[in-house]
Amino acid sequence: MLFIKELKKICFSIVYILFIGLLLLSWHENFYGVTSKEIQASNGAEASITSQITGGSILAKPEQGADNYGLIKKEVPDKIMCGGTDMLIIEYLNNSYATYPFNYYKEVILSTEEQKEILSIIEEITGLSEEQIKNLPDDYFPSVNGNIIHMGGDAAQNQDGSFSFSTENSDTLQEEEDYTKHFVAQVSYERFKELMSQAEEIIGDGSYYSMDMLLEYYGQAEMTYDEAINEYNKTIYDDKVSIAFARLFCDYMTRVLGLYPIFIVVVFWLKDRRNKMNELINSKQIETVKLITVRTLAILTAVILPVVILSFESLIPLMEYSAETGIAIDAFAFLKYILWWLLPTVIVVTGLGTFLTILTSTPLAILVQFIWWFIDSAITGLSGDTRLYTLMIRHNTLNGAELIQQDFNIIWLNRGLMMFVSIVLIYLSIVIYNKKRGGKLDYAYFMQKHFGIFKERLRTRFQK
Repeated sequence: MLFIKELKKICFSIVYILFIGLLLLSWHENFYGVTSKEIQASNGAEASITSQITGGSILAKPEQGADNYGLIKKEVPDKIMCGGTDMLIIEYLNNSYATYPFNYYKEVILSTEEQKEILSIIEEITGLSEEQIKNLPDDYFPSVNGNIIHMGGDAAQNQDGSFSFSTENSDTLQEEEDYTKHFVAQVSYERFKELMSQAEEIIGDGSYYSMDMLLEYYGQAEMTYDEAINEYNKTIYDDKVSIAFARLFCDYMTRVLGLYPIFIVVVFWLKDRRNKMNELINSKQIETVKLITVRTLAILTAVILPVVILSFESLIPLMEYSAETGIAIDAFAFLKYILWWLLPTVIVVTGLGTFLTILTSTPLAILVQFIWWFIDSAITGLSGDTRLYTLMIRHNTLNGAELIQQDFNIIWLNRGLMMFVSIVLIYLSIVIYNKKRGGKLDYAYFMQKHFGIFKERLRTRFQK
């Protein structure tokens, strides 16, 4: 009965309604319709944004002899050197360097001496002089080079307004090619990486020239038929289709759940103080362990239940897809991933909020959680970057199951640590709240007493 009562109080509160609104907004903007569009793309309909990243739906079986099998992440030195140098020259000529410290854009303008150092790096990589670098031929770099598009003379505009380019489909550059007319790296790949490290040191952290960023933007290559079949088999048999979508769903939901539940926790615990319920609670024969445990469970239920409900928007089309194609799916994939991927995050946020709010009787937990969430968002990569203290696991792609598998042990250690920390915080909350109920830890009295002594000392000093 106490659980139902606490759950009702949460669900009919304004802060919870705001939480649901933010949850729905994030889900609708990021994940709504992804699964249905991916299924439609597998049947030859227009591909979704997600499938366009790889050139086709992950649910469509590749046909041998096709013109294109999409892209796959691959470290091809020639492509990375070409893309990195292209971007460095663009930014050098404009003396405007983009950096993303803490994932937020910041423009960096270098001094004359720093520009000379960047020029020296470009000259070594290209073998060109300063004058040649400032007057490169239009087709010196490929028309489409990673995230860079050069609108040269070979760009033909289509009827729909998009552009087509005639590009060379080759992973290697011919040794006899004139490096003054077309980019040919004049350094080894190892030396290139050293030079990019120097450029990043000059420009600052978060530039395009760390290896992580270079691999992110230029570490792609066209898949072969065998690679495409391998990716398809991983989706159908290893991921059982639904696991791929469950991972992406959890990736989008984790940023909401890594921050917003703290408001529910803090408001819920401070409401007792604001409504002068502490005296009533203290006078009732409710065990502290029972009170905090039930409230914690009520908050977790209120937060996780709508997430489970939203997952059906993806699960139902997948079940229909399975019935139509005969391809088996894991019907419990979303529930399992929500429980082990998202729930530990929600629990540790709830535990931290409960502990700090009970300890201080202030909204301090909101500030602490925001700092943790902000730092974690800034330092954690979009996929394959889980560490022991990561608050939010990220995997912003439908494929790439191997990234989860290779980090499997650290992920479980991470989730286990979050659960352990949560239990410790809840235990400490029980201890502190129990002392407060016994009148042994009255911070209001403590602050009033010592602040009063401090004021009296100041008054005495000034009177003298």
